[in-house]
Amino acid sequence: MDNERLIRILTKKLRGKYNLPHWPLRLDVENAVNEALQQTDELDNLLIQLRNRAVRFSYRKQDGTLREAFGTLKPCLLEEYRAGSKSRSRSTNDCVHYFDLERNAWRCFCPENFITIHELP
Repeated sequence: MDNERLIRILTKKLRGKYNLPHWPLRLDVENAVNEALQQTDELDNLLIQLRNRAVRFSYRKQDGTLREAFGTLKPCLLEEYRAGSKSRSRSTNDCVHYFDLERNAWRCFCPENFITIHELP
């Protein structure tokens, strides 16, 4: 489904439910859809990078604090850190799991709490 069609469908559903004027609502929906797609692209980029190298990135923890992590999903790095022998947390499938290279343990975070990837020096 293309973005324009999604925006039209959401605008129509929300307009009927909340009885709001069309154009201001459409602009809000369009902005929300575009922001969500951008965040999804950034998260996809993080997952690709985690599978290929060690990555420094930030996310907001459940308690609201900011967490800067250094992690990976690259198989040869996981072997080097013996991550396979350490148990993963049992959180839901909605979480992004990674191996924290500084804490030598598996960690996870909610995708909506992802903030940014930091460039390594």
